[in-house]
Amino acid sequence: MRLMLLALLLWPGLALAAWDLSRSSINTEEILSGGPPRDGIPALLEPQFALAGQVPFMRPDDLVLGVELNGVAKAYPTRILSWHELVNDRFGGLPVLVSW
Repeated sequence: MRLMLLALLLWPGLALAAWDLSRSSINTEEILSGGPPRDGIPALLEPQFALAGQVPFMRPDDLVLGVELNGVAKAYPTRILSWHELVNDRFGGLPVLVSW
């Protein structure tokens, strides 16, 4: 487990070191980080659930991320997860973080 954590921490630096940008046609110092700022994508807290047939915005071909734990099954629509990425949920008394 420690080795995996170490690899994850080192990966970004190793990945950048593998790229030779010396012949780039743009000034690499002008490349900036993009995307939302820290905490710019709100997590879902205390999500509400209903049977799939009772949710009007769900289509039969919608993809979901399914989680089953101790006999409790929940489905998280990827269409919603794409906007939130994280769901803080509970399975019984057990806190669970769902990540997309």
